[in-house]
Amino acid sequence: MAKNKTIFVCSECGNESSKWLGKCPACGSWNSFYEQKVVESKSLGRKSKR
Repeated sequence: MAKNKTIFVCSECGNESSKWLGKCPACGSWNSFYEQKVVESKSLGRKSKR
């Protein structure tokens, strides 16, 4: 089953954060983070027999 995850990405430098930040720690830009949804899929973990 897929799990939805939200990350925040700086529009100036592309730095990613798990929460919204007012100022980007990488480039110093203010109010440049936008929300992006990420869908993570779980691997079934099946191994093939050889």
